[in-house]
Amino acid sequence: MYITYETAQYAKIDNRRIRRFKRHYRPPETVPNDLPKPEFMPTKLIRISDMEIVYGSQVNEGYCALSYSWNQSGDMVLDEAKGKYMRIDEGRHEIISYCSIFPDMIIPYYIAAKNFKRKLWKIYKVLEVMDEKNYYFQKTVKQVKFESILQHICQQFNIKYIWFDQMCINQDDKEEKKREIRNMHHIYENAYCTIALTPEFSGLNVATPSSEDYQYFKRLWTLEEAIKSKKLLFVGKDVHKWGEDISRSDRLYPLIESSSTLSVSQILYHAHNRTSTKDHDRVFALIHLFPEFMQDINIDYDQPLEELMVQFYRLLAKKSISILVFEKLTHHRYESTIQKYSTFLPSWTGVNGTHALIATTTSFQNYDVVGKTMHVTSAYVTKKKQPIFFTFIKNYLPSFYLCGGRLPDDKESLTIQKQDLPPSPDDIYDVDNKHNYQLSVFVQLPGIAERKRFKITPIYTYNDIFINGNGFDLISKQLQQLSRFMEIKKENLGWCHLNRDDGEMAARIDLDHLTENILDDPFAHYVLLSEILFKSNAESRYHYYPVVKKKQGEKYYKVLGRCSIESIDDIFSNCNLPKKTFLIQ
Repeated sequence: MYITYETAQYAKIDNRRIRRFKRHYRPPETVPNDLPKPEFMPTKLIRISDMEIVYGSQVNEGYCALSYSWNQSGDMVLDEAKGKYMRIDEGRHEIISYCSIFPDMIIPYYIAAKNFKRKLWKIYKVLEVMDEKNYYFQKTVKQVKFESILQHICQQFNIKYIWFDQMCINQDDKEEKKREIRNMHHIYENAYCTIALTPEFSGLNVATPSSEDYQYFKRLWTLEEAIKSKKLLFVGKDVHKWGEDISRSDRLYPLIESSSTLSVSQILYHAHNRTSTKDHDRVFALIHLFPEFMQDINIDYDQPLEELMVQFYRLLAKKSISILVFEKLTHHRYESTIQKYSTFLPSWTGVNGTHALIATTTSFQNYDVVGKTMHVTSAYVTKKKQPIFFTFIKNYLPSFYLCGGRLPDDKESLTIQKQDLPPSPDDIYDVDNKHNYQLSVFVQLPGIAERKRFKITPIYTYNDIFINGNGFDLISKQLQQLSRFMEIKKENLGWCHLNRDDGEMAARIDLDHLTENILDDPFAHYVLLSEILFKSNAESRYHYYPVVKKKQGEKYYKVLGRCSIESIDDIFSNCNLPKKTFLIQ
């Protein structure tokens, strides 16, 4: 793939009167002249003045680094003899530059103005219009190789030395490549800034460079490079944007923060949406975000992939159990690239879901990971389990023939009709209260006399249900979901007022974002690990708990992701719940 770079770049204007993007023929912000030399210097650097390789030990000033997608630097051709892709650059990249024809265009307008102030204003307005349409600059197109585009960008931004992997690492020398890969995190975190090359980024979409269609945001190596960099400069076809100009609402914002502030879950959110040419690079690229793992990981492309990936995820899980904070894939617009490894990666890696973008914390530490098995000792909530034979005789056999030769389950016993709803509250006919009552259910948890109340319908109120006849399917579904963990009875349904204490104290549980529909397998054992509480901050009303599942006859549990419970406090904090060790794969 070949790219185009225009020397006239749109960039942000930020002063008292103007805050927008405008085309500049010289960047308004460049790299300072005298960069201090960092303690760490790469083995090799590229001197921009002549594009020659020099040793970093011989350079007495700071440097910058390049982060880009390899397939945008030329044609990627498979070398069948070596079994790897090679870059072929036929010099079809384009540099579009502009030559000024300023004087001849401006003089007629200058003469036409009647006084000095009007002359200046007239010139300014004419320049502004002509600038937008490139009228007073003559365009020249030159075809070059990728290195020439890099040289031109660096010269425009006053960069004297840059680290560029294709020239600074001998790709055919295994030992040199292994040595330099181990230093990648040092290279990027010591660079003054990193150029993030995003050719798809143009003046037509200057609002943000974070489109998921950009190659830069699809590659795994660029994730590590962006996160480890102190300062990012996104350079597109005809626009550039410094990292500090990216808003907090942008999905890319976490990438401009230090890796020390990102949780394991946040890093995996981005990593599992990206690709790498070599499967081993799924570990070698991410390992730089966790330098403490370096001594445990062998940089060797010939080692078994399964062994390498399981070892890496085991180290991640030991570092933080936030690896369990994930949900089903369909909740996000990004495609997962990790699912193809689901044949050998355990469920606790999040291989069947997508991790959370928000940071969460937990104080839980009572777990270990051995091989592919996570050993978790936690309090838990689950429906009391009876042997299959006893359950069949007691519950299913008497009604087997009545149900047409099929086994009934909670889907039938907890299917709600209008006659199953509790009596109307006394003040329900007050106009102000018709929309304030919400259906809830009381449940009895172990070790506590007071029953807990769960809101059932997040949308439908009394008025919607009785007057409009809405919500019965949703009510039934939520009761059936809760019944996988607690004893649920129709007679325990009640109304709670949203603006009173009963409504404020009631909890709302969301089980729809698990990686599997828990109503699909009535014989599986479902468990909510109530002691593993994740929160985004201390004031948040949202509490997240992992949910695990075990099929009949199997030894190991499977993680289905996290459920969320909205409540003022941890609803399980004062319950005397049972505790045991769960073996999870």
